[in-house]
Amino acid sequence: MERAWIVVALAVILGVAITNYVVAHFAMTTDTYALLSPKLGWRIRETAFNVAFPQDAANVVVVIDAQTPELGEEAAAELAAHLSAQRSLFRSVERPDGGPFWAKNRLLFASTGEVKAATAQLLKAQPFLGPMASDPSLRGLASALSLALQGVNGGQASLQDLHTPIRALADALQGLAANNPAVLSWSSLIAAHQPDPRELRHIILVDPKLDFTQLEPGKLAIGAIRATANRLQLDAAHGVRVRLTGPVPLQDEEFATLAQRAGLIACLASGAMILMLWFAVRSLRLIASILATTLLGLMIATALGLAVFHRFNVISVAFIPLFVGLGIDIGIQFSVRYRAQQRATQDVRAALVATGHEMGGSLTLAATAIGVGFLAFGPTAYYGVSQLGVIAGLGIFTALALNLTVLPALIGLTRAPRAPDRRTSVRLSLIDKYVLRHRRLVLGTGVIAAVICAALLPLVRFDFNPMHLRSTEAESVATLIELMRDPDESPNTLEVIRSNLEAADELAARFRADPAVASAHTLSSFIPTGQPEKIALIADAASFLDLTLNPVAVAPTPNDLQVADSLKRIAAKLRRASIDHAMDSDTRRLADELSELARGSPAARAKAARVLLPGFTTVLDQIRQLLQPQLITIGTLPPEIVRKWQTPDGRARISISARGDSNDNAILSQFIASAVRIAPDVTGTAISLQAGGRAVVDAFIEAGALSFVAITALLLVSLRRVRDVAITMAPIVLTGLLTMGTCVLIRQPLNFANIIALPLLFGIGVAFHIYFVMSWRSGGSHLLTSSLARGIFFSALATGTGFGSLWASSHPGTASMGELLMISLVWTLAWRCCSNRRSWAVHPCRQHTRYRMRESPSLFRCAIKTGVPPEASAAAKSERRMVSSLTPS
Repeated sequence: MERAWIVVALAVILGVAITNYVVAHFAMTTDTYALLSPKLGWRIRETAFNVAFPQDAANVVVVIDAQTPELGEEAAAELAAHLSAQRSLFRSVERPDGGPFWAKNRLLFASTGEVKAATAQLLKAQPFLGPMASDPSLRGLASALSLALQGVNGGQASLQDLHTPIRALADALQGLAANNPAVLSWSSLIAAHQPDPRELRHIILVDPKLDFTQLEPGKLAIGAIRATANRLQLDAAHGVRVRLTGPVPLQDEEFATLAQRAGLIACLASGAMILMLWFAVRSLRLIASILATTLLGLMIATALGLAVFHRFNVISVAFIPLFVGLGIDIGIQFSVRYRAQQRATQDVRAALVATGHEMGGSLTLAATAIGVGFLAFGPTAYYGVSQLGVIAGLGIFTALALNLTVLPALIGLTRAPRAPDRRTSVRLSLIDKYVLRHRRLVLGTGVIAAVICAALLPLVRFDFNPMHLRSTEAESVATLIELMRDPDESPNTLEVIRSNLEAADELAARFRADPAVASAHTLSSFIPTGQPEKIALIADAASFLDLTLNPVAVAPTPNDLQVADSLKRIAAKLRRASIDHAMDSDTRRLADELSELARGSPAARAKAARVLLPGFTTVLDQIRQLLQPQLITIGTLPPEIVRKWQTPDGRARISISARGDSNDNAILSQFIASAVRIAPDVTGTAISLQAGGRAVVDAFIEAGALSFVAITALLLVSLRRVRDVAITMAPIVLTGLLTMGTCVLIRQPLNFANIIALPLLFGIGVAFHIYFVMSWRSGGSHLLTSSLARGIFFSALATGTGFGSLWASSHPGTASMGELLMISLVWTLAWRCCSNRRSWAVHPCRQHTRYRMRESPSLFRCAIKTGVPPEASAAAKSERRMVSSLTPS
């Protein structure tokens, strides 16, 4: 006590120095790719593939959906060009579905029948294309309609041929008049059918410059993409929708989702912990002392982590809840015992010394066991868990040292008032007596529960798909899920390398024959079949349409009076045609809209021109390029395409896509299994997902086994009785089995998020049981109604309610972590009510019979009758003096 001020002063100085160090050196990487060892077999194959075939710049995938194909093409071209100019933010910008090669040769990849149909339709649309190409204005549109009507009057065209364009134009003008303009698709008008959904979507692959020292590494790049899209007016009001997905947006939006209810969860967790601390110690001064000690320990543990590893990762940073939960547990155990001692004496120093004598051994053993268990995580191949174990292990020793030095000093200085005397809870006494009398039933129930849960273990499922841990309300998640439904767009592909293209083509044919495979592409997939016939068909159409698409002269831009006059004349012609040829109401509707536009203001006609004409210019350019195909061979393919599919030394790549929704774990697992049977050396994103999940599970199993062995060995050295070690560890195993069995029954799989909670649960379980066993060995009896049980009860409640509040998170992964914590802590508390009595029921009294009988025959007979160790009977009087610390009824 006389040195309390010195201890607190040193703690304050240390806290200030450590805080400055943490603030100056804190660093965190969000690069999840580096969390697994590169020495794993699948990581070695993945690295070899990435070296041979550098992957597309797909850290950010920009998905552009438009109401018409021409709008989509315009939006993709403009956005890609503007992003490419921002070299300070983007390394590369690519359009996998665009560029000169696809613009000229896209039609060659269609079937011969589809090429015939497309060229025939272009010839049929020639009367529309010619006037518009030579006069791309509203006047030219009126001329095109007039020429089409002449064809109907002359019998060269049918009324049905004009039905689609007339209706589309009427709808567009009617919407424009109502300030709700409908986008006119010139490609649909010319092709005479609705566009394929894939024609409405374009992809841009962006490789941004990332800053992994920030919580959101791609924030600047993503902000720049969105700002550019807004500046170009690529929005719903202009018929375009731009969405972002890919690794970087997924990761950044995940952190944003985590922050959505962070304030609420923090308030719930803090409030719940403080409330449980109040119920445990009933003193604001003690609560402040516990929290101050825990905060100081957290800063020291953070500094140790930075000193050892220089920065945290998204897994190792989980040491924070581990430290807080276990640090507060040690503080509660010490403080509750102190309050019990304080009731027996008014001397604060004597109460602290007695508490240190009684709790020092059990706290040291428990902290050492937990620390050794966490340090055993170090050798695992999952670097995130390995670093988490080392930091948490060092942290628990820090917490022990502070709770045995700084916490007593703070308690001595704050001098919390003496705790009121409390009577033993009648209900707890009844439960205690019932468990004692029916200890065999309790033990049998535990064994049966363990057997049942062990039988359910094969049904425990690990969900290796990280997409299931993300909120589907996030744009990046919803977009990626949508892409995954299309095998041609899904990122969950598999990759194989063969020594040459012939071997790759042969293996690709085997993949295509598998029902789980949707497609298998090689470099040969870029060589269309039947090229001579298709090129001849396209060349014939090009010769017929040459002057139509490339007029000798283009009319000058008309003035507004000329436009209005042309609109009046075509409106009159449409009315006559609707009467002479009994045309439908759409023709009369178009005539009325054109008349109204002719009578309107110049601004209205200018607005109509902006809505109707730009798409035609884009379509005209697309048609011109489509009619200029070239014979495609390996030698004529663009170098960038060849390099993505074949290395300079001739090795060839095979890319395989799954049939069905690759976001479905069953489909993805079947796809991987089929591919591995065909090519065991397969790699790719799908393998990374499944093998990465398996590596995480294996790492936790390895860490758990090493921790179990290390803790068991430590307890054997400390307790020196195999039976006592078994009594300590058996309830931990049972609680784990009950937790896993419950997960099976409620269909809650383990995942990358909630599996992180297991070390915390393991540490708390080890600590609780060591407290009980050490108290029992010291002569404690009726532990359920003791101050120790009170401390354990409220420690578990503080941890459970504090971290169980994560269940309220809108992030599915975080919510599942809170759910698993609550399930395990409920079983921990439920079994804690009877585990100590069960332990006494099987205590090896018989092995000490001889010397006990010689020492005190009556004492030993009393122990046999009551079912408690002899030390407990001898200490009955002492225990009754402590009854005032018991939980109130």
